[in-house]
Amino acid sequence: AELKHGRVAQLAVIGYIVPEITRANYDFIPGKLSTADIPNGVAALEAIPSLGWAQIVFFIGAVDYYGVLGNFEFGKKYVGGTEEDLKTKELQHGRLAMLAI
Repeated sequence: AELKHGRVAQLAVIGYIVPEITRANYDFIPGKLSTADIPNGVAALEAIPSLGWAQIVFFIGAVDYYGVLGNFEFGKKYVGGTEEDLKTKELQHGRLAMLAI
């Protein structure tokens, strides 16, 4: 459970930092709400419509149910070290991300 929560927290940290650095300008709801109108951080909670929250909750539930945040083999060829060392690094990074969020 700690590994899964750590991975989710790492994604949350990225999702919190990236909008501060760059901004995609497109219509979130065509003709009604642009991404330029949505503030960053916690202030965005009130700007997202209820249907948007329903989509977010559904997506998170689907990811959790189908186990998409499972074993990532892609990055292992770019990071050196033993299997135990990689597990330790991932847990440490997850713990740091949980503290950041």
